[in-house]
Amino acid sequence: MVKKIQFHVATNWDFNLIEELAKYPVASLYGVADHTLVGGGRPSFLLKTIQEEQIAEYIKKVHENKMEFSYLLNAPCMNNMEYNSQYHKELLKYIQWISDIGTDNVIVTIPFLIQLIKEQFPKLKIRVSTIAHINSVNRAKLYEMLGADEITPDVMINRDFQTLEKIKEATNCKIVLLLTDGCLYQCPFRYYHYNILGHASQTHQQFERNYIDTCILNCSIIKFSDPTEVIKARWIRPEDLSHYEAIGIDDFKIAGRRMSTEWIVRAVKAFASREYHGNLVDIIQGFSMSFGGLEQKDPNAKISETLGKESKSKLIIDNTKLDGFIDFFKKQNCVAMCGECTYCEDWAKKAVFLDEEESTRYVESLKDYLNDIVTSREFGVDSTKTKKERKSELIWDPETEKIFNELIKLSPPQFQSMARMAITSLAEEKAKKRESHEVNNQDIIEAFIEGTPGPFQPDMRQGLKKFGLLDK
Repeated sequence: MVKKIQFHVATNWDFNLIEELAKYPVASLYGVADHTLVGGGRPSFLLKTIQEEQIAEYIKKVHENKMEFSYLLNAPCMNNMEYNSQYHKELLKYIQWISDIGTDNVIVTIPFLIQLIKEQFPKLKIRVSTIAHINSVNRAKLYEMLGADEITPDVMINRDFQTLEKIKEATNCKIVLLLTDGCLYQCPFRYYHYNILGHASQTHQQFERNYIDTCILNCSIIKFSDPTEVIKARWIRPEDLSHYEAIGIDDFKIAGRRMSTEWIVRAVKAFASREYHGNLVDIIQGFSMSFGGLEQKDPNAKISETLGKESKSKLIIDNTKLDGFIDFFKKQNCVAMCGECTYCEDWAKKAVFLDEEESTRYVESLKDYLNDIVTSREFGVDSTKTKKERKSELIWDPETEKIFNELIKLSPPQFQSMARMAITSLAEEKAKKRESHEVNNQDIIEAFIEGTPGPFQPDMRQGLKKFGLLDK
């Protein structure tokens, strides 16, 4: 008898989501409170606040709909709290509560927690999180020895069919493959990113779960500067599930805890039907920070300002142009050969589309904010380094430049550097469209009107009138 595929899906704690997912081959849901003793892979501000009694009620309804529930304990670091007597007792009490409310599985990263749960809470099945970066047969076997029942492999080996097949053959663990991860291939920020996310979701955190997501800034700069990196990321198409079934993998994870019910159901439907005729950005995480409202929820105002420009870039990964894309990876050693191969670059030219002007503007705003951070200006530290002026092929009329500098001062101080870069870019685009090599007053008028956010429009227009650039 051929086993049917099963999905393990993130929950946003919407009770309506349960019945929607019950229509599909969903074996389990997984989730966690917005902050916990252990922490997880998302910052607390992104997740819905939910009380313990609501979690228990939610799990009960999941079971009523013939599905299991997995609770996340997947931060990669607890700041050694697990070895402090006081917090260790609190940890045991917390895991006992997780078990008592009917949780079927726990998803864990820290090896010691796997051993502890296996020893003291044997009723709970243990799935090793993708955050543990299981990327080889031996690593998988060692985690199985520690007590793992299931494994979500490192997403970086999603297209390494030989390694995935050998891990499946070498262990008795269920392999649950993550489908919807759009992180950079061999991402240099991934380990650090999960570490800061773990601390940003822990109840006992000395810095009040505060952080600046430099990882997202760097990641977005790279992706929106080079579409090839969008293709290299190890997401999996709905049409390609059969290739994984062929090596014995039937269980698949669909992430999206910060996403809307509509987004989650759309992704599940696409993978369950094994086809999607639209933009993969709509069902894969990591390319659009607008989905899930990250640019609105992040407490850091400058993150909101930068990520708010992302949607204008109109990133499209046309899934209808990717038939046959996966076949190459059955014979290619990407770890060794990426430097001399143009395969992903060639496919990016066929299937990835960006609004070039808007994406350039978006990347510039990200770089400007990142520069504030790495020069320590963001932290109120005086820096001897000045911001690098962006080279331009255009010249500015001296009077226009003088007016421009005065108008920029109308922006709040914390936004002036960002406004300068964005409005400069717009004004120069206007000049280029006139086929002129000089930026003049009309260019900055149009740039300020187009590029100034709504709340600051009255002050900006008043400034234009002051210099006689708008009728009074």
